[in-house]
Amino acid sequence: MSVRRALALVVGVLLTVGLTACTNGRADRDEPTASPTATGTSRPAPSARPKVPPVTVRDVTGQVRLRAAATRVVALDWPYAENLVAVGVQPVGVADRAGYASWVGADPAARLSSKTADVGPRGQPDATKIRALRPDLIVVDRTRAQRWVSGLRKIAPVLVFDPYRADMSAWEEMRTTFTELARAVGRSDLAAATLIRLDATIAAGRRDLAEAGKADMPFALAEGYSDRGVPTLRMFARSSLASEVLERLGLHNDWKGDPDQYGFTTVGVPALNSVAMADFLYLSDARDNIFTGQVADGSTWKGLEFVRTGRVHRLGSGAWLFGGPLSAERCVREVVKALT
Repeated sequence: MSVRRALALVVGVLLTVGLTACTNGRADRDEPTASPTATGTSRPAPSARPKVPPVTVRDVTGQVRLRAAATRVVALDWPYAENLVAVGVQPVGVADRAGYASWVGADPAARLSSKTADVGPRGQPDATKIRALRPDLIVVDRTRAQRWVSGLRKIAPVLVFDPYRADMSAWEEMRTTFTELARAVGRSDLAAATLIRLDATIAAGRRDLAEAGKADMPFALAEGYSDRGVPTLRMFARSSLASEVLERLGLHNDWKGDPDQYGFTTVGVPALNSVAMADFLYLSDARDNIFTGQVADGSTWKGLEFVRTGRVHRLGSGAWLFGGPLSAERCVREVVKALT
């Protein structure tokens, strides 16, 4: 190889290396790699999960903070199970599931899923069964389950409600509890829509009753049953939720007996003489209907003005007077149907 050719080859190699170095240096300076700081946005790593916001709910004990909206809820009383179903959440467990099905679940809108487990009686729920369901929330009635709350809190957060609060009416308590429980499961929008529908149903029912000449009609509302073979009546006082619903329909509760904390006065048939001029509405288990059975042929019953004039109305099996908005809506439909 000649010297001239060798020099040319060396020069060519040096030029190639120099150009490459210059190009790489320019890329480092002019084309920085993308980063959260450079782009102004932050992107989570592919494996990162979005943060779920905590939820704060108010019950009778104060504020309860949940790490996230609950999805696996155990309801230890029927109104709370019904409220969950009303906003599209099936509880994973319910106390006395069979009783719920008979009384509350008579309305298709309130029926439980076949997957909902029974966790024992309402008065004595089974903690082992509850724990096995891995709930992220347990809901209780203070009047039934207060003594178990501390133990239940070892399983999951607990919401404690009281349908017989002294600081608000039964109507206010029903709506407040429904709203708070819906917030706990992330369904506040559905709860608001449900309450709007209830108010519209009541307004329509009030118009229907007025058109039927029933505005300001006096009524007496009772639940009848046998207590050790003795015909017994629970008269709904004005402080009860059922009475508040009927009064919002434009009716007037004629019962003036002193109620217990639950809004009832427990009496016998002779006490009905004090409301004989009212229309008598009642609900009763079909298997123990004292008004068509035990008392039907008695002189006291037959002598009552509302019996003689045909103003006795049985509310259908779908009427459950102790729940939430779904129960109140059913009550309205049954009362309007009975009186028009």
